[in-house]
Amino acid sequence: MDVITNVLADRSPVLASVAIILVTVFIASRLFDRESLSHLPLVGAEFGDAEKRRKAYITNSLDFYKKGYELYKSKPFRITSLDGDVIVLPRHLMEEVRQLPDECIDIHKAFDVMNEQKHLGMGDTRRTKFLVHIVQHDLTRGLVRVNPRLSAETNRAVHSELPPCDDWTPAVVYSTLLRIVAIVSGALFIGEELCRSEEYIQASIGYTLDFIGAVENLKKWHRRWRWFGRYFTPEVDKLFSDRKKAHNFLRPIIEQRRAAMKAGREMPDDALQWMLNSVDKFGLTDADLAETQLGMSLAAIHTTTLTLTLIIYDLVIRPDVVNELREEIRTVTAAHNGVMTTQALFEMKLLDSVMKESQRVNPGSTVRFQRFVAKPVTLSDGTYLPAGYMIETAHGLTVSDPELFPNPEEFDAHRFQNLRNGTAEDKLNYKNKEQYQFVTMTKDFMSFGYGRHSCPGRYFAAQEIKLIIARLLLDFDMKMPDGLTERYANLSQGANAFPDPTKEVLFRRVKNT
Repeated sequence: MDVITNVLADRSPVLASVAIILVTVFIASRLFDRESLSHLPLVGAEFGDAEKRRKAYITNSLDFYKKGYELYKSKPFRITSLDGDVIVLPRHLMEEVRQLPDECIDIHKAFDVMNEQKHLGMGDTRRTKFLVHIVQHDLTRGLVRVNPRLSAETNRAVHSELPPCDDWTPAVVYSTLLRIVAIVSGALFIGEELCRSEEYIQASIGYTLDFIGAVENLKKWHRRWRWFGRYFTPEVDKLFSDRKKAHNFLRPIIEQRRAAMKAGREMPDDALQWMLNSVDKFGLTDADLAETQLGMSLAAIHTTTLTLTLIIYDLVIRPDVVNELREEIRTVTAAHNGVMTTQALFEMKLLDSVMKESQRVNPGSTVRFQRFVAKPVTLSDGTYLPAGYMIETAHGLTVSDPELFPNPEEFDAHRFQNLRNGTAEDKLNYKNKEQYQFVTMTKDFMSFGYGRHSCPGRYFAAQEIKLIIARLLLDFDMKMPDGLTERYANLSQGANAFPDPTKEVLFRRVKNT
């Protein structure tokens, strides 16, 4: 003990110097962090320090964004979110920012931050690139070819998941659509037979819902303590359990496919097979392939179901719009020999307009275009983006801005149809009117993102949504439960708003269908 004491005594000046240096570096880094964003106005400063602002964000985030948008519409501002300070960029800078290289603004690192991937074990860039390749190269290019199968599976799933509905029958919209979307998507992801398996349906739905729950509940912990909070978040354990079950389900299927390929048999035309055909080129394992299948389900099922639920909530209180849509669907389908071809779906322009208008009035998240600044950059207007911060834009407020969209509080089913036709006041003045389509992204409408990393599956999502809505409207009448006339209100959580998943709508089979 004396030896140790003597050594420490001898080295105490050195240790003290090291301690002073460490403290100085820590304080300097904290000061630098504050200085690096000091040029940007801070919304929510009245709530106090960073931790108080972070907690206030949970319940006041939408108010923060609204205040910032109104005060600094043409300038960047900052907000303290659950993940620290973020820079909110104005609309006019988005064209410039989207062209910045990936090494400057990094979407993969942004996903890591937003989805807590280091705690949930999902941050593999190789698998992400593999999934994007499959969607862009195989799925989108093959939509015309696979559309008959999608249409047939939609018809079967809608009628199998809704009750008989010979008279007015209640159905919980979200949970019913969740199963329909899982089955229809699964028909293309894993094949028509397996997609109807209850094991597959529960695995794909459970994984999606538990992932959302895990992220939401981890975010409640301060970011410095999420590594610890992960062990006290039951949804995280459930997510890992779901993943294990899904891998166990997929492993023998993958092995059977590989054996069939070696035997020279004719292989299915689905996403699992497309992945098997390309997985070796990406240097991935069968475990990676199974994880990519889960990622595809996660990306497709949740957002598509939310979009569909919102559309149904918007339509059920507007029987006049339903009648117009039904007439359009019947007329277009008749012109294509009774088949909902890809071209027929494209020609359903009122339906496309309704879908986009529903996105506009129900933007889901206030923010879009989340990116991580990997290298500092100065924009053309002098805005400095320091490395280490997230950037985003207030998309939800842009699509409700009366300077861009007249009467934004009104649900106008014909808004985007008229803009495409050139028969409405156009404040955006797009030279190509097809930019008002549901799948198109602009700096003024970012529901599917913006730039080169926009949602690669949006064409598939649009086709699937149209098929499901068209089948529902052709085969079923719908109305609100007795005594209810107002649209179901969306639920809010932080900067996000989503449809109430517990609400029922009454369905009745259309006669002579």
